[in-house]
Amino acid sequence: MKSPPDKRRALELPQRVLFLNDVGFQYGAGVAQARQVETLLALGIEVGVFAWATGNIDLKDVATRPIDPDLWRGIREINALEGGKKLSDASVIAGILMEVARFNPAIIIIGNLHAANWPFSLLPALREIGCRVIAFLHDAYLYTGRCAYPGGCELYLTGCNATCPTADQYPKLEPARIAGAWQIRRDIFGGPNGVEVVANSDWSNRMFRTALPACRSVETIHLGADELVFKPGDKAVARKILGLPGDKPVVLSAAVNFQEPRKGGRQLREIAAALQNTCTFAAFGHNAHEVPGLIGLGYHLQADKIAMIYQAADIFLGTATEEAFGQTLMEAQLCGLPVVAFKTGGVDEIVRHEITGLLVSNGNAAEAVAAIQQLLGDALFLANASAWARQYAVSRFSQWAHELGWHHFLVGLGKTGTGFVPPRHVYPLNDRGDNAAHFPSWPVPSAAGVFINVEHREIYEKTKHLPGWQSPGDAFKLYEMGYHAGDVILEIGTYGGRSATAELRGALANPARTARPQFYGIDIEASSIARTRGTLADECLSDYCHLFHGTLQDFVQRWDIAPTMVFLDGDHSYEGVMADLATLSRYLRPGTPVLVHDFLNPDNATGAIGVRRAVEEWARVTGSRFTGCFGDAALYLTAADSAPRT
Repeated sequence: MKSPPDKRRALELPQRVLFLNDVGFQYGAGVAQARQVETLLALGIEVGVFAWATGNIDLKDVATRPIDPDLWRGIREINALEGGKKLSDASVIAGILMEVARFNPAIIIIGNLHAANWPFSLLPALREIGCRVIAFLHDAYLYTGRCAYPGGCELYLTGCNATCPTADQYPKLEPARIAGAWQIRRDIFGGPNGVEVVANSDWSNRMFRTALPACRSVETIHLGADELVFKPGDKAVARKILGLPGDKPVVLSAAVNFQEPRKGGRQLREIAAALQNTCTFAAFGHNAHEVPGLIGLGYHLQADKIAMIYQAADIFLGTATEEAFGQTLMEAQLCGLPVVAFKTGGVDEIVRHEITGLLVSNGNAAEAVAAIQQLLGDALFLANASAWARQYAVSRFSQWAHELGWHHFLVGLGKTGTGFVPPRHVYPLNDRGDNAAHFPSWPVPSAAGVFINVEHREIYEKTKHLPGWQSPGDAFKLYEMGYHAGDVILEIGTYGGRSATAELRGALANPARTARPQFYGIDIEASSIARTRGTLADECLSDYCHLFHGTLQDFVQRWDIAPTMVFLDGDHSYEGVMADLATLSRYLRPGTPVLVHDFLNPDNATGAIGVRRAVEEWARVTGSRFTGCFGDAALYLTAADSAPRT
């Protein structure tokens, strides 16, 4: 095969990449693969696709930008190479290897294989012809025995077998073969020589690593879409073209197949029935017109047509109850649509709760109804969420961001945090300490003095205009904690976003942290959530954040995160602090740094607040370790066994 001329391809990138999957560019995973193909073409890489069945859909049918004929090598159907009655597994593998060898790729990216009757042992066999082989996780198929989503079944953790409760569902597999299919995935992906894996979301990444703890490595590359096509548009024009009424807000949903239970068709019917007098409900997908109360808008491949549908809506409603990522949510946010969705899978990596939309308990139609009503009843939030949705989606899910993710991965630049890093230094209790001073809890380069950098030294001055109260020592410690331990920040009591700003500025300043820091802020006051939302937007930090209106106890029931640091500044009563600390004791890993605000506040002595009494009692009972007072706060480390001792 003649090599195409190098265009903008960087020297360290591969010259030729082959995608291999079951149904080409059809359906959700097929659209995702088409976008991956466009991304690699944009990087100047020659790309081809082999599929078990193409459905007669070519790249030109779904592409959003001009296709370079020197780089695009086309899509081929190779379904004659099929196991079972026609050919043995060895013959199938030999035939596919011959086709792949003719193409001569440097890298093969394996997509969905659900529908292809190809043996799983094909994956390691492909490496025998000198290719780098990468498997891409679109769903759970690569780590279960056969299913795309395990739901409540946990057999994939211990061993899928003939008792599989969904063996007769797509993708089907004879029960007697399920145990072997589960094991061969462990053989292929396990150990230091296992096949590489890339996940479409951090959720998929965690699920795979939990199911296969011996896997070699898993990287996350979020899916993306063309931000020049998926963008806000003229709502009135779009509604006129689509024939949608303009007298009520339009709530839009989407699914390839609404009859599939995990797509939430039942909940969608309930939501539409509850709000039928308030909203117009519309949806696109193969059988959207069959859902009562919905205006069906058909099934579409062309991105510009899909984008116009989003542009006609006011809110996007995500009803999937199992979702590894959520491409339609991503597209909606790129088009500036606030989202209401069930919190499941990788959905919260797209929608920023209380910032670009609202996430509700998985499958809870009543909560979704209330969330839609909340959005429609708050015109300011709805307008701001629309603008922020577009801004943050472009920064994370645009075609440019997608290109960057693949470029970094292909040249070996993985995304990493600083990990779990407890503080090293311990100071004695000093009630009369200088709350304007900074005392490092982590080692500082000798030439730097006590501050990490100039921004650290100036963080109090740079944030003192923000709503809230802090001493300089508080701000210095929050920045330092963010810098060293700010992979996943949990804050109880946000008030106005001042402490969040210091924490995130520190987290973003650490050059060793190439993964995005994550901030979760909790407050029981709606006004505090709104105030924090505005501060984070003004400080250009919202994209890293989720906000939660409620208590810590409610939060831990709904959000499964692994905080690497905590700032506790919520209810200051003795009972409130004790309740929060008890919850944190059950929720946090041993050695997690917890900074408790107002530990040195004089109101502790009068009984007006009960922070110090509660914290000292908690530490005594659990064995959590005091490491010093800083500003008006005290820093503790959770104990190895921080459950209360009797």
